[in-house]
Amino acid sequence: MSDRLPVDLENCSIAAALKLVGEKWTLLVLRDVFSGVRRFDDFQERLQCSTAVLSNRLKALVSAGLLRRTPYRDPGDRERFEYRPTRAAVELLPVLVGLMQWGDAHLTETGIGPAEVRSRMTGLKVRAALVDEDGNLTAPSDMLMRPTERSV
Repeated sequence: MSDRLPVDLENCSIAAALKLVGEKWTLLVLRDVFSGVRRFDDFQERLQCSTAVLSNRLKALVSAGLLRRTPYRDPGDRERFEYRPTRAAVELLPVLVGLMQWGDAHLTETGIGPAEVRSRMTGLKVRAALVDEDGNLTAPSDMLMRPTERSV
């Protein structure tokens, strides 16, 4: 990725994505959603952040289309909502797995984190990787970043 593009942060997809998900609690909420957490009280117990922060993060993720609220009612209780990932959130999953892999490799003494992602079908570890649109592995040295036709 050696060819430099003009910097235009107003149209930068990375800047836009970070504006939405670049906050610690947002990524941790998404991590927990993919671990099966669905209810506010369960997020609260796991994350130990303030209820205001959690409420704001959940609202922002729903508003951005990454989570959807699904009503439920336990017997004798009022209606409440569960939070489920949308397709947009699922498409963000490789980023979360990549962050986890990077953190395991570079921020732990042993290179091993507290959790790993494995395929349900094969039992093998799942890794985030760079692939081309045909699914072929691509090395960073083989990548070229260039303007899209639309941005030229």
